[in-house]
Amino acid sequence: MSFQRYLLQLSYRGSAYKGWQVQPDEITVQSVIQEKLSVLLRADVELTGCGRTDTGVHASQYFAHFDTEENAATNLELKSINALLPTDLAIHHMYLTPETFHARFDAHYRKYIYKLHLQKDPFAAFNSCWLRETSSLNFSLLNDAAHLIDGRSDFRSFAKSGNQLEHFDCTLYENQWFETSPGIFEFHIAANRFVRGMVRLIVGMCINYALQKISKEQILENLSGGQQIAKSYSVPAIGLTLVEVKYPEEKWSALRML
Repeated sequence: MSFQRYLLQLSYRGSAYKGWQVQPDEITVQSVIQEKLSVLLRADVELTGCGRTDTGVHASQYFAHFDTEENAATNLELKSINALLPTDLAIHHMYLTPETFHARFDAHYRKYIYKLHLQKDPFAAFNSCWLRETSSLNFSLLNDAAHLIDGRSDFRSFAKSGNQLEHFDCTLYENQWFETSPGIFEFHIAANRFVRGMVRLIVGMCINYALQKISKEQILENLSGGQQIAKSYSVPAIGLTLVEVKYPEEKWSALRML
């Protein structure tokens, strides 16, 4: 039996989901899409995502591939899939790929943005974190803390406890804070890969430094020793969004949009 591989480009608001990956007795993004695709294709479908997002984390750009019998998905329309999906989850494009294409392993660039606001705002409540403990945050100090990890490749100091990773090596491409308007901040970070919990712990470290809860010397000591940062603070998932995933040009150019 011959199979074809398809790639979906999608986005989702993560608030209602226990992350991307299928978990027993939990509602996840992967499980919901698999269920709807299986109904439309009348066959079991297993998605492979470009990475894991934790409970409550959003994605404005995400990719996942699946295999199905040859030509089985040729007439599958995006409007048919989206009609079955909840309003917080959307498929934007579908591609036919070479059988060797892999949504996760071929991705070489991933970018996250963490949004933070200091004044209560009901319109920012679903994708930005309200930092209740302060009404001011020193923008320069946020960036000073972020730049302490520039040029580093080992990120074990920002790995969630209990992980079973073989290594903690990541290559950073971007690592910077922006104050988009008074009291509203964004942290932009891009890398080839991320260890579990890494972005939220880096943001927490920057906030603690800006609030003078931890010194530069303490951070550098923990980084040098490969220890979790003192006064470790994992910020809430609500402010975190995966915004961009890239593939090598030779891989991307081999895709055919349906």
